[in-house]
Amino acid sequence: MVPLSATAQAGLFEAQAEETGRYTMEPVDGGFLRLDTQTGAVSVCSGSGDAWSCTPAQDERSKLEEENAQLRADNLALREQISELGEKPNVTTPEDVDAAMDAFETVAERFGRIIKIMRREMEELDQDLNAPADQDTDPAN
Repeated sequence: MVPLSATAQAGLFEAQAEETGRYTMEPVDGGFLRLDTQTGAVSVCSGSGDAWSCTPAQDERSKLEEENAQLRADNLALREQISELGEKPNVTTPEDVDAAMDAFETVAERFGRIIKIMRREMEELDQDLNAPADQDTDPAN
């Protein structure tokens, strides 16, 4: 078996592509660029001797298509999560706010009464503790 030169291999690839009409080949540094005319996929073919292989070329379109597909999947997942959450929570109405304020006022009034009672008891305790001791109240007498 005689190894083919790169030019001969290019001619062979082009001949195969012309037969089927699916691929077009362009020589590039270190190999060939292969375009699939049906899908638009681009591959870089390189190698030496009998060991040639083609690998998909990274192009912006395929990256954008992959990103677009991922974003669509993410969007669908988020929409499903939203639908699982159910209805929106009820919005607070002015009546709800009024009821909450009434309850707060009741608590504040009760707390104020407790403070007044405690203040009065503390004042009475202070008066008892600060009252002069009556000398006639000696229990020994």
